Amino acid sequence: MRMVNARSMVCVGATCVLGALALGGCVVGGTGTVRSNGSIQVRPTVATSVAVAPAQTTVYAQPQPVYQQPQPVYQQPTTTTVVVGAGAGGVYAAPPAVGFQPVTQSWVTTGYAENDYVAYHMSLRARQFAGGYFPITQLYRGQMYQGQRQYVSVDAQPGRCYRIIGVGGEGVRDLDLRLLDMQGNVIDQDVATDNFPVLGLQRQLCLNWQGSFRVEVIMYSGGGTFGIQAFATGG
Repeated sequence: MRMVNARSMVCVGATCVLGALALGGCVVGGTGTVRSNGSIQVRPTVATSVAVAPAQTTVYAQPQPVYQQPQPVYQQPTTTTVVVGAGAGGVYAAPPAVGFQPVTQSWVTTGYAENDYVAYHMSLRARQFAGGYFPITQLYRGQMYQGQRQYVSVDAQPGRCYRIIGVGGEGVRDLDLRLLDMQGNVIDQDVATDNFPVLGLQRQLCLNWQGSFRVEVIMYSGGGTFGIQAFATGG
């Protein structure tokens, strides 16, 4: 800093006043200070506000477990075929019924006995589902293990309607029936999860040809004895 005219004396009458210190050519550094014509002008400092963002709060969400209900999967049983009897093509021909008597509320099947599970339940199911129908075969009996199947042939007459009833024994949990024509086409089936399948119950099973059809018996679950019997209208 350079000082010019460090002191000056001004006297008025008998009174002398020491003049103010004059600064010239002096630059004072600082925020907001401007040098102009030998005088100091100080501008007020402008307060600068700084916006402070609020602190971020991190929320950790606990992942929720997702439980999916397993869907049941229908699996085709094994294709082991049990051949019973000497019928053509390994198909057993159910014996014809003797004496065509229609099913009534007192009707019983062949070999009926109350302690015979298959015969007893065949009689009950026929009264329930084939009332007024004629038995056209005797009660066919067989035995299979789980996953096995058998074929039973039944003679058909045109213009008649049919009911095929199956009964699984005490060790059978799921017995299924399928009705096939001689070319292997499925005409009707009952694959409900029970041991009392019936063909021709959901819709009228009326055939328009004369010949034979096959009943495929599938031991889907469980095993043991079973029975099949066919019934038809009088035509």
